[in-house]
Amino acid sequence: MLAILSALGSSDRAAWLWGFGAVGVLATVVALAGWAGATWWGVFALGAEYTVLHIGRGAVDVGAAFFATGLLVLAELVMWSLDARSRVVNEAEVTERRVIELGLLSLGSLVLGSSLVWAGTLTRGPAFTRTLAGVACSIGILAVVTWASVRERSRT
Repeated sequence: MLAILSALGSSDRAAWLWGFGAVGVLATVVALAGWAGATWWGVFALGAEYTVLHIGRGAVDVGAAFFATGLLVLAELVMWSLDARSRVVNEAEVTERRVIELGLLSLGSLVLGSSLVWAGTLTRGPAFTRTLAGVACSIGILAVVTWASVRERSRT
């Protein structure tokens, strides 16, 4: 679905693109229908579609970081739509705080993802420096995910 032009063309990857795209959209629809576990299958399938579209076609660009951030926002919005159906009514300040947290998490993911892509493009300099840059970015991403997970658990 994301790679519709490539899938419509005579690409050798068209079947994979249609397959992952269809699974991603179908899983997202199933998640919106009420099964929260399907959200992650949708995110995984759409991420796999992006990977199939771009693998072996040159260097990774910063678009990958934007796409990953978009998948994060998609997953969060699907979960919000499921939460909206619950009997618990959120006050306006809870929704406002949630929007701010999603914005900060998205911004942090975009910055760290872009940094990771940038670290991968370092072609000059010692390999050790590139490795350290990649490790630092990976640790940063894991720190954001861990922080978000711990914060979410402390609320429940």
